[in-house]
Amino acid sequence: MRLSTIKLAGFKSFVEPTKIPFPDQMTCVVGPNGCGKSNVIDAVRWVLGESSAKNLRGDAMTDVIFNGSTNRKPISQASVELIFDNTQGKLPNTFADRNQVAIKRLVTRDGQSLYFLNGSKCRKRDITDIFLGTGLGPRSYAIIEQGMISRLIESKPQELRVFLEEAAGVSKYKERRRETQTRIKSTRENLERLLDVRQELQNQLDKLAVQSVEAKKYRELKSQERTLKGQIAVLKWQKLHQQQLDKSAQIKKLDDQISFFKTAHSGHDDVLASLDAQVQAQQDKLDDAQQQQHHTHTELTRSEQQQISIKQQTLSLKQNLAKLEQQKNQSEEVKTQQQSLCQELDDNLQQAVEHNLMCSEQVIELTDEVNRLLEIKNADTSQWQSLTEDYQKLNNQQLAHANAVKHTEQKISYVKQQLTQLDEQIDELKRSEIEQQLIQQQQHRQTLTEQLANAQTAHSRGQSAQAIQQQQLDEAQQQWQHLSQQVNELKAGIAGLKTTLGLEKNSDKTLTLFKQLTVQPGYEFLVEQALSSLEHIYVSPGKAENSTWQIPSQSVASNSIAAFISAGIYPELLNHIAYDAEGQTHHLNDASYIAVMDKQGALHGRNWHLSGEKNAENSLLLMHKKLKQQETLLEQQQQALTDAHSTLEEHQAQAVLITEQQNERKDTIHQLAQQLAVATTRGDMLKAQADQHQQQVTKLQQQRQPLLEQQQQLTELLGEELDKNEQLAEQLEALAVELNQADSTRINSDEGYKQALNNAEQYKTQAHQANLNEQKVRSEWQLSQTKLNHAEQALTMAVEGTQELIEQIEALLIPEQELALSIEQLLVQHQQGEQTLVDIQQQLAQAKQELQTKQASLKTSQTELVALQEQHQKLSIEEQSLLIKAQAVLEPLSELNQNLKQVLAELPAELSLNAAQNQLAGVSNQLEQLGAVNLAAIDEFEQAKQRSDYLNNQLDDLTQALTALEGAIHKIDRETKTRFKSTFDQVNHDFGQLFPKVFGGGSAYLELTSDDLLESGVSIMARPPGKKNSTIHLLSGGEKALSALSLVFSIFRLNPAPFCMLDEVDAPLDDANVVRFCRLVEEMSQSVQFIYISHNKIAMEMAGRLTGVTMAEPGVSRMVAVDIEQAVQLAHA
Repeated sequence: MRLSTIKLAGFKSFVEPTKIPFPDQMTCVVGPNGCGKSNVIDAVRWVLGESSAKNLRGDAMTDVIFNGSTNRKPISQASVELIFDNTQGKLPNTFADRNQVAIKRLVTRDGQSLYFLNGSKCRKRDITDIFLGTGLGPRSYAIIEQGMISRLIESKPQELRVFLEEAAGVSKYKERRRETQTRIKSTRENLERLLDVRQELQNQLDKLAVQSVEAKKYRELKSQERTLKGQIAVLKWQKLHQQQLDKSAQIKKLDDQISFFKTAHSGHDDVLASLDAQVQAQQDKLDDAQQQQHHTHTELTRSEQQQISIKQQTLSLKQNLAKLEQQKNQSEEVKTQQQSLCQELDDNLQQAVEHNLMCSEQVIELTDEVNRLLEIKNADTSQWQSLTEDYQKLNNQQLAHANAVKHTEQKISYVKQQLTQLDEQIDELKRSEIEQQLIQQQQHRQTLTEQLANAQTAHSRGQSAQAIQQQQLDEAQQQWQHLSQQVNELKAGIAGLKTTLGLEKNSDKTLTLFKQLTVQPGYEFLVEQALSSLEHIYVSPGKAENSTWQIPSQSVASNSIAAFISAGIYPELLNHIAYDAEGQTHHLNDASYIAVMDKQGALHGRNWHLSGEKNAENSLLLMHKKLKQQETLLEQQQQALTDAHSTLEEHQAQAVLITEQQNERKDTIHQLAQQLAVATTRGDMLKAQADQHQQQVTKLQQQRQPLLEQQQQLTELLGEELDKNEQLAEQLEALAVELNQADSTRINSDEGYKQALNNAEQYKTQAHQANLNEQKVRSEWQLSQTKLNHAEQALTMAVEGTQELIEQIEALLIPEQELALSIEQLLVQHQQGEQTLVDIQQQLAQAKQELQTKQASLKTSQTELVALQEQHQKLSIEEQSLLIKAQAVLEPLSELNQNLKQVLAELPAELSLNAAQNQLAGVSNQLEQLGAVNLAAIDEFEQAKQRSDYLNNQLDDLTQALTALEGAIHKIDRETKTRFKSTFDQVNHDFGQLFPKVFGGGSAYLELTSDDLLESGVSIMARPPGKKNSTIHLLSGGEKALSALSLVFSIFRLNPAPFCMLDEVDAPLDDANVVRFCRLVEEMSQSVQFIYISHNKIAMEMAGRLTGVTMAEPGVSRMVAVDIEQAVQLAHA
């Protein structure tokens, strides 16, 4: 895979769409400073996913968009597209079969950044995933920018580790590990939350289980309560319904009585109705008369008001008429005054126009004169300027030749100085003592070589002796340790035996029997069995003469147990116990024996038998015998241990002496090796200096001859420049005279022009003043004429208004007379209406009197009817009350969702109201005892139970997922460690080989800062030839650059990225190091595509293609490509 093309549009200084091809393995981008070369590398870094504006030399990501220049406006977006040639199929996954892959990034002013892969929109992660493990990335070792070389070599160990990880291809593993850790963290958080939720849910389930039982009981009691309430309501309804039926029967009887009474008194109602109609007729007549009288009064009032309004209008019109007469008189006076003023201003205007015309003519004449003088002045000035330019040209030529003379003299002086320096350098090199120093250094090196060989031989012999001595020391050490272990074991065994035998508890005056008893070997167990518990038998040495104790003697029977005792006192009883291995009891025939003991320690007596109780291994006599044997052996082993310790100390002292001698020999060898290395380096340096001195002498002599020839040429050129300078001085002097004459003529014509111009300006001012005066008089005349017109208009309006007011006053006289006549007629009508009202009121009073008399006669007969009706009404109310109460009693049935018929059908016949109420009170008491009940607890319990089961399943899933993720982490860590260690070793090996090749010697290596391969940083140690620096920071800038390049190319050897971009990395290098750098790049270009920026001619010559960046237009970069091979072919053609 290789980078074939870069397409830029609007990116930084590349405002126009630009296509940069890279067809060769080595392409050099050249151009002056500030033309935009580094923007090419920034574009590649940006497309590969760089998200830090600081690393792109900006403050914000939108800074990569072209921001305008002197002649161009800013644009709204920037885009860069990288086209890769993938014919070798090195891209992973689905892109391996594609011959070409295009990656594009676009950013707009609003900060929106978009990525495209082969023209399709994608995520940034899709881009980074493609290049994981390939060595490419926004901050990989494949892109080295300005200053990055020094930062790379001085970077922190953790930062340097990143480059090795990318080379190892573990960046994708780290990304997967980071994602896995994120998932583990999320899973653990979910697990913790799930455990909390489950615990909380379990607590809730416990509460809901209790509440569910209470809710079920509450529902049962509520059901009983509803049933009892319905039955109580029906029982109450039955009682009220019966009372209602009784009231209905009483009401029916009263209805019959009231109907009979109304039939008997129906004729009195007709008489009362007739009288009432007469009263109503008189009342209607009275209302009509009052309405007519009111209408007359209203018309009279309206006419009087109209009469007053007409009188007021007439008075107002007469007052307006007087005002208009006064305005007419004033307008006539103003008109007369303005007519006189207009006549006067007309005369003044005529005079101002004539004066303005005269001034204008004078200005025109003076302007023509000024133009004529200006032409003369311009002609004189042109001639003076022409002469001045000629004089300046000659003067510049003279100065140029003078500078040339001075420059030639400086060159001659510089050449002479160089010749003097060359002669001094040649003499100094010839006087050098390098050859003598070289011979002495070679002799010194030969002496050191012999001394080092002798020291190494002595050291080899010492190593052999040291190995022998070490072997002897190890054997002595093992022997001493073996004896120490045996002594300790014996001491432990003796202490155990003493504890078992109780030797530490008993005093010397009172001894147990077994301590002083000596028994024949093999019979210890039998003697001890015969004496039973020896540890509890104590003897005193001074009481052996007691008849119960005996000492060994020859008079003892051979077949008794006492015969086995060799020394010590023992109980006399042992003489009476016979020994028979088979336990035969025939010895009991002898009256001196009371028992027989067999080989198992069992006792056989006359008509009795006692089996053995102890084990032979626990025999105190045997243990006491063993104790004495081990104490003897302990004394022997302690003596042997003392001897072994002395031998060990002797060997240790000898080994220390040999080790010290070997250390001294090592120090001597190390010192001699260092001296030999210094001598060798010094000899090589002297040899190189001698060769260099000879080369320098030859080179200096070759440089001297061209300088002599250059000195001769410069001397001849100096003579020619002096002659030319004298000729120019003469021409310059003649031209100066002509220039002075032309300057005088120019000054005179300029003064005449200025005087004429001043006169013209004065007359222009007068003409302007006359014009202003004319405009002023004209304005005053126009103002006076306007006032005159206004006065005439006001006079006309006053005359017309006076005539109109007189007509209006005359028109109001006729309506006023008609209203006075109408008012008199309305007064007569009003008086007649008053009399009619009095007559009608008298007739109405007579009709009412007659009606009241008839009504009094009927009042008595209606009293009885009213009493019956009141009684009827009272019973109806009571009946209605009972009906309402019965309906109210049944209302709880609807609330209880019960039906009257259903309750009546289910109602027990023997149930009474009191019994039902008592049962209801009992149920209510039980409900009160339950207290507050969560009725939703049953459903909530079921829901919570289902959710608990669901959470338990989720908990199992999360636990399995966590286990799988942790396994993935361990697998990734193992793979990362393996790959990183392999990469580190390979890069370290290549770095150690490449560094001497670049520097011509020296050494360099990488080392890990810790043993943790997952987190350990990487540090660099580099020592150029002849230096013993303790840290890489002590190197010069050029040495740091070469060291960093060695490391980068070592990484490329292991995991070559598709291409490598270098931005002026050769800047701190001298020509010799640049040549080494170029050779290394040319060698690696066989497998890696190189795109580099350089100002060095040697680096430019190495490239197969030059791509130039220019900035002919300020702020806008353009490309110029040059094929070096094609250029060479054209040059040869």
